Amino acid sequence: MQFRNAVAGAAVVVALGLNAAHAQTSTIYVDGSIGSASCTAYNPATRACTGGTSTAYRTLAGGAGAAAPGTLVYVRGGSYSEQLNVTRSGTATQPVVFRNYGSETPTITNLSNPGILMVGREYVEIDGLTVTDVVGWVRLEDSRFITIRNSVFRRATSSGTTGSVKLVRSSDNRLLDNILDDGNDSMVLVDGADRNLVQNNRFTLARHSLLSVRCSNFNVFRGNSFNNTAQKAVEIYDCEGGSDAPFLLDATKRNLFEGNEFTRTLASDADHRYNAMQHGAQHTIVRRNVYRNNDGGGVNYQSYADESLAVYGNRLYNNTFYNNRCHAIIGDSGTSQYRDHRVKNNLLYRNVTCSGGSQQTSIRDTSTVVLTNNAIETTAPGFVNEAGNDFRLASGSRMIDAGAALTATAAAGSGSVLAVQDASYFFDGYGIAGQVGDTIQLVGGGTAVVVDIDYPGNRLTLDRPLSWAAGQGVALQFWGTAPDMGAFEFTGSTNPVTAPQAPTNVRVIR
Repeated sequence: MQFRNAVAGAAVVVALGLNAAHAQTSTIYVDGSIGSASCTAYNPATRACTGGTSTAYRTLAGGAGAAAPGTLVYVRGGSYSEQLNVTRSGTATQPVVFRNYGSETPTITNLSNPGILMVGREYVEIDGLTVTDVVGWVRLEDSRFITIRNSVFRRATSSGTTGSVKLVRSSDNRLLDNILDDGNDSMVLVDGADRNLVQNNRFTLARHSLLSVRCSNFNVFRGNSFNNTAQKAVEIYDCEGGSDAPFLLDATKRNLFEGNEFTRTLASDADHRYNAMQHGAQHTIVRRNVYRNNDGGGVNYQSYADESLAVYGNRLYNNTFYNNRCHAIIGDSGTSQYRDHRVKNNLLYRNVTCSGGSQQTSIRDTSTVVLTNNAIETTAPGFVNEAGNDFRLASGSRMIDAGAALTATAAAGSGSVLAVQDASYFFDGYGIAGQVGDTIQLVGGGTAVVVDIDYPGNRLTLDRPLSWAAGQGVALQFWGTAPDMGAFEFTGSTNPVTAPQAPTNVRVIR
């Protein structure tokens, strides 16, 4: 399955407001080929400081120092052996923007420090830059409303989390449509990096992990491709202290992974080493992802000291697991802090043990990792094109309408506040700009969009009133008589793929 198809079953969207033209008040240039430190007669057509009326700087430092709210800084093609240290914030309506010029490739390279640095900054956009052969790619520290898009990050030389795109106490940021290749921990969110959107990025090759989420909450990881033949793909857990993170346990809550594709991890003789998802966190939703050909195992709910002790309340549903070694789903033994993992409506086929045995799951304590209504198949489930890694359901597949409701209503009633038995299956946007909550459907009843969730009280606030009976099933919106099994909902022969509810006024990324 190509990357664009891997995310077709998820709401891979960007709100138009995130891509709309801002009120940029000035344009300047950075061009390493000019002879002087700066000039005011720069001609973009000739890349010379004669015959024009624009302002240009020879260095990134010069351009960054001159940028103010509303400034668009065009960075011309060429190599820049200096850090882009963003020294000034923008505003919500006038961000500071650093963008490649046309189809040119400006490359930050050969540095012993991170290629891009922002400390205490807000409303900055990085668009179309390349960072390669540096100690680390990006460091955001105490920064908010930063957008990094359409950029390429290759060959980070540092070990540890320095060699990465790293967010430290940095929230409400967006990382969209980037390529991250050959790092150590390629992207790290740590120490309260909350409400970030990581969407439609391609992660390949990391010496440790492609994505590491540590003591950070309410983040959305959607439509990304993960492929790491050198180690594991994703890890999510708490922070046990040390030089790189605080001691902060039971602090990694309400993160959402949907519409991602996990295509390969390193082979192992044990199912705890090189997982597609090493999962130790709380109240995580993992849904509508494809896990295929991972030789180190699929999703593993791990428990170990200290960073992965509080592992509870997680929901894993409507994923497709295909041809993974070391089991598709792995569960540890229960403790007082390890409990309440619910696994439902997943489709498993051709997954094996580390030694090639036929067992597709390994659950040590079935009272803590509870599997309900999963399709663990030994014959072809009816994919559109199994050989081509297209795991949408073909017309006539026995997986169609074979799913179960995620939860049920707590009592009969009506209105726009719906009490359910378990609200942990659902997403309300997490307060992230541009994100819209799930469209839920009452089995045998109507649909509505979730606008707010009271998780402790198990109450969903809806955008319209509904009426319901006691114990009536509640699911994500589905087509047919019941939800389908696996990552993709069948909607008919003309379009057999659907997704969680997308925000209104969006541009769909294909």
